[in-house]
Amino acid sequence: EPAAAPPAAPTGASSLLRHLPAAVRGRRAARKPRLAMSAVFADLVDMADIPRSAYAVDEEVTGAMCLFKTDGGYEVFSCAEDARHEVRFFEDEEAAYFYLFGVLAAEAVRHGRLSPRRG
Repeated sequence: EPAAAPPAAPTGASSLLRHLPAAVRGRRAARKPRLAMSAVFADLVDMADIPRSAYAVDEEVTGAMCLFKTDGGYEVFSCAEDARHEVRFFEDEEAAYFYLFGVLAAEAVRHGRLSPRRG
């Protein structure tokens, strides 16, 4: 009996998913060389037109969402007035980067800088 087709991705996500390398899109492609998550993240924020001032990787920048590698994993947090707010910890690098992207994309949608394509 043929396997059921996977559910369709939401319209906005499908355009982003088409641009992701196969290694990120699915487990079956895991045998292929993987792109560095930082490169995938950079491509996603560029496609979503998220300003570079909105985030920082491996440094604390006031007014930005930050991602830091720690001894046990990765921390994602909002940096305001030299304090870390809403700190989230991830053991997995991919999960940390995608969480950071999700927060940035949600903020861009809220402020009207990013909107789904109607079609």
